[in-house]
Amino acid sequence: MRRPILLLATGGALAACVAAAVQCPACRGSSHLELIGTVAYVVLLAGVLVREDHPLVRFGFMAVSGIHVGLLYAMASRGTFCGLCVAAAACAFAATGVALLRHPRSWPTLPVILPWAAAAGLLAAPPLPVEPSTHTRIVAYTRPDCPYCDDLRNRVLPEATRGLEVEVVYRDAMDADFVRRTPTLLLTRGRRFRVVEGLPTVDRLRGEIAVLGGNRP
Repeated sequence: MRRPILLLATGGALAACVAAAVQCPACRGSSHLELIGTVAYVVLLAGVLVREDHPLVRFGFMAVSGIHVGLLYAMASRGTFCGLCVAAAACAFAATGVALLRHPRSWPTLPVILPWAAAAGLLAAPPLPVEPSTHTRIVAYTRPDCPYCDDLRNRVLPEATRGLEVEVVYRDAMDADFVRRTPTLLLTRGRRFRVVEGLPTVDRLRGEIAVLGGNRP
């Protein structure tokens, strides 16, 4: 009776793991987890079919349970939830319990394997998907004794950014070694950026913002 339960739990973990890799936004971008999880559960299924009482099979279940503990901790700490990931972990925990049920001498091994496997799962947890930036950020490097900087602040920037989703931040040019002329503008949107040295016209600055946003070639 124990072998069918082990096969059912292991097969459920494998199916949930594969489904999470396809449907979960976080797991979908982590091909190494897809491969490792699939191979691990296929090997465990083969081990259960050949000899479910083998110590390596029990150690394998303990290891995958520890990895799931690390992945669940990473998921909880980031405030995310994936039902398929939880289902895969539940199946792994159930299979581990069944595998250890008739082998009390293997229980002391669990607190040895579990922390290391959990740490590996935590390190292997996929990063949160990064949402693309939807607005432009302008960092203006200015000096207090620069009349062009005053014109930029009072006229050019307000007119150039009117009606646009643009964040403007002012920094002291004396604290930036790369600034050669004042004012200097650093425009960023996601991973794209543009640098404008000197006082731009309103039309030029609006054009730079449009190019950065992909609205113009």
